[in-house]
Amino acid sequence: MAIKSKENPPENKLKMDIFVPLNSCSCMYEHFINRVFSDIMEYMQFIDFTTKSLDSEEAQKLNLHENCVVLENRKILTETYKLKDEIATLLSERGLCKK
Repeated sequence: MAIKSKENPPENKLKMDIFVPLNSCSCMYEHFINRVFSDIMEYMQFIDFTTKSLDSEEAQKLNLHENCVVLENRKILTETYKLKDEIATLLSERGLCKK
């Protein structure tokens, strides 16, 4: 199960997957999701995000066992305090915004 952002993203948008236990009570991941969206709000027009289940095959292949964000299919962040800086750096590298 995946929940996609509504816009059709241009090719230069940052790809972000948010992995949480979608089959569990939302109380298990609500704080994490709220924190993620709080951190990315100013960059939303530059991000194509999808929310995915930690119980998925994809999560198993990536060896994910806790709430996390995967940026560009390569950078795994389990602490939200790093997210804003990582996104700013990746977007700056693409020339989409200044860090």
